[in-house]
Amino acid sequence: MRPAFTPRPRTVASAFVLSGTDPARGPRPRVHVSTTATGVPGVDSLAVERVVNGDLPLPDLNEAERELAARLMTREGLGAEEIAERLRVEPRTVTRWRAAWKKEEGEGS
Repeated sequence: MRPAFTPRPRTVASAFVLSGTDPARGPRPRVHVSTTATGVPGVDSLAVERVVNGDLPLPDLNEAERELAARLMTREGLGAEEIAERLRVEPRTVTRWRAAWKKEEGEGS
């Protein structure tokens, strides 16, 4: 009996695409978004969790889900470029969101 064929990645880039992890960064703890707590209407917590963890294929998110995912990825230390790529937005959008969050935090204190 022949073993099942398993293609091996030839480059680091293809390894990232196949595994969904970036080998240059090393393992990162997974983020879990609570689906049992009272959620925000119109937000699919599981879709947000998949995007935050980089689980491929990445689902399409609505505006509220994108902003929540961006907040969670910012908290995890991801850069604006990587967040923008996962959310399919411009890096400038992520930068604007971050500036708005800082302004909100300043007003709330």
